[in-house]
Amino acid sequence: MCDKNRLIGFIVYSLVRVAYPQTIVINEIYYNPPTSQGSDSNYEFLEIYNASNATVDISGYYFSGIGYTFPSGTSMNSGALIVLANNSNNYSGSIEWASGGLTNTGETITLYDGAGNTIDIVDYDDSSPWPTPPDEDGPSLELIDASTDNNTASNWTYSYHTGGTPGYANQSIQLAGSAGWRMMTIPLQGKSYNNLLSDLWTQGFTGADITTGTANVYTYNGSAWSSIANQADIPTPGTGFLVYVFSDDNNDGTTEGFPKTITLDGSEHTPTVSVTTTESTWSLLGNPFTHTIDADKLSLGGSGSGTNDKYETAVYVWDDESGAFKSYDASTSSGTLAGGLIEPFQSFFLQSKSGGTQFDFKSSAKAIRSGVFYKIATKPQVIIHASSGAYTDVAILNISDPDQLVSRGAIKLKPVDARHRVLIALFDNSTPMGIMNVSLEEPITIDFDVFKVDSNWRLNPSHIDLDWQLNNIPQNISVKLVDRETGKNVNLKEIDYISFDNEVVSTPDFDNNSVGPIPRYRPPRFELVLIPETRLSVQTASNRFHLSTAYPNPFNTSTTIEFELPISGLVEMVIYNIRGQKVVSIVNEVLSAGQQSVHWDATKIPSGIYFCQLKMGSTVKTNKLALIK
Repeated sequence: MCDKNRLIGFIVYSLVRVAYPQTIVINEIYYNPPTSQGSDSNYEFLEIYNASNATVDISGYYFSGIGYTFPSGTSMNSGALIVLANNSNNYSGSIEWASGGLTNTGETITLYDGAGNTIDIVDYDDSSPWPTPPDEDGPSLELIDASTDNNTASNWTYSYHTGGTPGYANQSIQLAGSAGWRMMTIPLQGKSYNNLLSDLWTQGFTGADITTGTANVYTYNGSAWSSIANQADIPTPGTGFLVYVFSDDNNDGTTEGFPKTITLDGSEHTPTVSVTTTESTWSLLGNPFTHTIDADKLSLGGSGSGTNDKYETAVYVWDDESGAFKSYDASTSSGTLAGGLIEPFQSFFLQSKSGGTQFDFKSSAKAIRSGVFYKIATKPQVIIHASSGAYTDVAILNISDPDQLVSRGAIKLKPVDARHRVLIALFDNSTPMGIMNVSLEEPITIDFDVFKVDSNWRLNPSHIDLDWQLNNIPQNISVKLVDRETGKNVNLKEIDYISFDNEVVSTPDFDNNSVGPIPRYRPPRFELVLIPETRLSVQTASNRFHLSTAYPNPFNTSTTIEFELPISGLVEMVIYNIRGQKVVSIVNEVLSAGQQSVHWDATKIPSGIYFCQLKMGSTVKTNKLALIK
């Protein structure tokens, strides 16, 4: 039996919708931002859009649920967007509402005019049939077409970007920053390079704005960069490409500047997306989905049960703003690429192992509840920051148990362009690493270096500052930094930073058209020395006189020598060669009782067998050292 009151209510509601057509529509809702952005409500926003062909006076308009009324004289031009935010500091050009907020589980949002008439209404939800990624995964809720009924779930989708598209077109990506290289991909079915790049300046290939000049769109074939053949080509799903984005969009001498908004809609590729690769080389892959993917969910370097086991555990995303690759190692959930998250339209480098001939992007790779809040590093970690003026770089050392050491980390890749920059790298033998993973059963010495280079890749004299962050380093691990050039020995637990000057000038010889490690400029100037407490006595008075085995030993440039003293007193340490001739006196001073250590820099000493003699009073201890260069 029909409810008369409900029927009347429906008729009244329908008349209201007819009397007040949707000219100003609720166009985007960011109701449950991910925890990684901050507090639950701090990044919430609503966006309204003028879908009419005329300017609309919105004086006195207000919303249910949030406390804000548009002041007298406020109008919206045709096609204009207005963003209302919980915190206007988070969205440039937005208006901050005074009170209230958006409900995480869904609610009815109504826009009224100054007379209290309903202008628009959306009853959104956080469950199907409404798109679910906006519920804390990172994207916003976006209206697909402003001419459709925005109170119908099927007319909504989710944004390509984490954080949505506040103030610019839905179903678009925004390129911020300045002119430079971007590593991109197309996550939509059947779309060509032209669909993505038509509003940008292109050159050097068929279908470009001009077919002459140096090409500005490249693919990578595993050994070298090469220009695309035709802008009308459709790239293989799951592959990436490199684009130089000019500030001038039409080469007329006037720079349109940044940000640049590219609008492109369509259906994402259907999982599983499989990409053919070449084993034991570098591949430029691309996120094939319109949802952020998580490097931790790509099953890299796993147990042997999947095709992605045949790939190294690190991914590399180019960041033009910093001029460096942001890397992430899935085996330790660490790196400069926050959370290991790869956004739609973003491509990345990955290194294949032997047998790595097919890479699979599965639906399970999509990030759910995206953010770094569940990936906080718990293992011991040393993060070293280097800076020289405005130029900065970082290297990460992770300490794992031997049975948990899956990979060596992430290689320090050559940047894709040449500019002034600071470079820092740890060295696994001779391989420069941006992320390095080690186990610590015995004392270890890790070479590292840092220097500033110019746009010709030339190492130049410079002043550099180093500081560090020690995460979860237990008391029973000693971490020391040794400057081989000055002999300075720093305890990283006691000192927060050092500064030094580099006077070396060097120009490397390397292939700039291939992906690989940064060039090696010189023997590394620095070393990190990590010593587990099992090698150390308590830092108090000792009841014995003891000379420990040097580490490393054999060594090729320098070594650390530890000893214990039962009382304070005059101590002598001398290095002799195999003929008994004195080579150098390392210590000749009064030292306090307890554990002591010294560093011997043998850079200028020839290879051979040497003897370290420690003398205190009438007591003498001697150890053999092997210097191999």
